[in-house]
Order: sequence, then C-alpha cells, then structure tokens
Amino acid sequence: MATGRGRDGRGPDGRSGGGLSRDLIARAFQGAMQRRRIAPLPPPAGLNDLLDRVEAACAHAETVSCQAILDQIGQRSFGALLLLPSVVVVSPLSGIIGLPTAMALMILLLAGQMVLGRREAWVPRRLCRHSLGCHRLHRAMRLLRRPARFVDRLFRPRLTGVTQGLGTRAIAATCMVLALCIPPLEMLPFSTTIVAAVIAVFALALVANDGAMAILGYVLTLGLIGSAAGLLGAAPELLRSVA
Repeated sequence: MATGRGRDGRGPDGRSGGGLSRDLIARAFQGAMQRRRIAPLPPPAGLNDLLDRVEAACAHAETVSCQAILDQIGQRSFGALLLLPSVVVVSPLSGIIGLPTAMALMILLLAGQMVLGRREAWVPRRLCRHSLGCHRLHRAMRLLRRPARFVDRLFRPRLTGVTQGLGTRAIAATCMVLALCIPPLEMLPFSTTIVAAVIAVFALALVANDGAMAILGYVLTLGLIGSAAGLLGAAPELLRSVA
C-alpha cells in the first residue's frame, strides 16, 4: 500500500515529516515559555496553598532545591516568599543546625528588598542551590496541615491601608529586626520558633491583605521586646545569685 512518502521520509510536497514535527514542537515550546513570562504564577491564596506548592516542588524526588520551591511560589509575591522561611523555622525542620540562621538571612534579604521598593524578589544563586530532603519536608508539611486550615480561616482582607504602600515597608522593616534576633537565639529551644511565628503573622497579613492581623503582629513584636528587656534586666541578678 502506498504511504505517500519516499524512501527518504519526505512527503509528496518534499518536506520532511520529522523536521515538521520538530518545528511544531519548538513553536509550541516557545509559545508556552512566552505565556509563562507574560502570566507569572499568582501568589498563594493562603498557608494551605503555600504548603501545596512546596509539596508539588518535591513530588517524585528525594531532594528539592530552594529554586524549585521559589519557582512554585513565584518571585513577585513578597508576602508568600517571607512566609516560606518563617514556616520552615516554625516547623520541625528548625531542628537542623544552621537552618534557622539561613532562613533568617533569607528573611533579611527579602524584607530589605521590600523596604527598597523592589517589585520582584532577587535571591542569590548559592542560596537557590541549597537543597532539602523531601522526606523531612513532606513530614513537616503534614504536621502543619491542621494548624494551616485554622490559620487560613482567621485571615481575610480588612484595614488594607496597614498592609499597602508605606505599611508594607513598615512591616518589612519590623521583620528585618525580628530576623536579626534568630541567629543568636538558635541554641535556645523554641525561641526561634516564637520569633518566626510572629514573622509568619506579618507575612500572612501581607498575603491576605489583612491589616488587623498586621496590627496583631506589631503587638506580638512589642511583647517580644518587652520580654527580652525583662530577661536582660534580670540577668545580673541571676548571675549574682548563682555566684
């Protein structure tokens, strides 16, 4: 039976079928890349959505790079990007030595760019290449699921002036101050978790455009500062009693 092709694989019009297929594939790929550049990923809708994206980044893999996770989140959502390292420190992953400090540096970097008014986040390649074990990551995400469902119900758009414009920069500056506290507190159990939880409140307030929760974040920050001042004031007395 005649197939309409010569021995060299060309059709009646003299074109190569394989070449035509490759051309169509190349055009489809270029079109997909253009659409991806024109329409960046929307920011996560909440904490549960963030957890979904983190788990999607390490599906069917043993390790996942920070870049793969950032690609899932999108680098134009500063609130979600701030939420990611703070959630890592709140989760059981904070038990990995040095990880809270690395996440604090990431928070400083992102919050600093927010203060400067950047529209898209820049993350150093060295940090992007850092990998995490997917087994630990999946386990941490499972533990956070139930609290995440409760938290997502609390946040909603309100008092939006607190989380927009200069309010965004004020939140970023506060997160920078809190992040500076994480490295020296890393050796104290649960202390970094408390600080990171306050940063997470600010980050979720930005994601949900919730000014009321941002105000709660400021109140919690003042509480942390007061507690720290009280401990520092009591330190000499404690040292004298021990001596």
